[in-house]
Amino acid sequence: MFWLRPLLFVALLLGAQLPAFSLEFSAQQGLTHYTLYYPPYWDKSADEITGLHAGLSRRLYAQARLDVKMETVPYARIHQFFLPEDVAIVAYGANPQTDHRLLFPIPQTTIELKIYGIHSEPVTTLPELEGQDVAIKRGYPLGGFEVLREEKKYHTVSTNTVEQAIRLLLLNRVNYIITLDDTFQKDIKKINLRGKKIWSRTLEKLDGWPIAIVKTHPRAQELHKRIKQAYEELKAEGVVSYKNNRLLLSEDL
Repeated sequence: MFWLRPLLFVALLLGAQLPAFSLEFSAQQGLTHYTLYYPPYWDKSADEITGLHAGLSRRLYAQARLDVKMETVPYARIHQFFLPEDVAIVAYGANPQTDHRLLFPIPQTTIELKIYGIHSEPVTTLPELEGQDVAIKRGYPLGGFEVLREEKKYHTVSTNTVEQAIRLLLLNRVNYIITLDDTFQKDIKKINLRGKKIWSRTLEKLDGWPIAIVKTHPRAQELHKRIKQAYEELKAEGVVSYKNNRLLLSEDL
């Protein structure tokens, strides 16, 4: 039985080293950020993921010295947590049933779909829009108001930019604009309203996080700490802005 001792020693030695090897391997695995398709926050140009939240995320990763690959997937895969092991981060909409499965290194942000008008009385329902001329930004989501694109009883005018939609409203070419408020607020700064006042009403509101860390990932605590610190540094420098529950790069305001 003496000849078994060297083999037993080697087996014990390897067994003792396996956990350390496994941890080191996990630390070296690539990091993936699952995003959704939701322009202008998450968009796609050629093979690159673009948009307001994509740009924000990349700036935070650069500050945190992290190499993170972004990948667009159907939101159901994120919402139902169909996540491969390399997915450490997700773009996530608030959901009390699953919030506990994530860490949040940045504050919650709000996306608002709004309707804007000048002369007509404020409206908030689809029946009130029947027969009205409504400007929408081509490619932007309309949430529960997607039917505007589909049924002939609604008259929609698709524009290439929100700025074009605003100009149509000011020229009385349309009765209303329906679009996402972040882009509206940015583009209206380019226009002289000449004393005209545009009212707005919120149609739908989404709360969530561009960056949420999956708790079960081996590097979850480390990533949370590094991204949180990166956010605080960039906010102090004025690179990132958080106002009125909205988180964006200052250059995108």
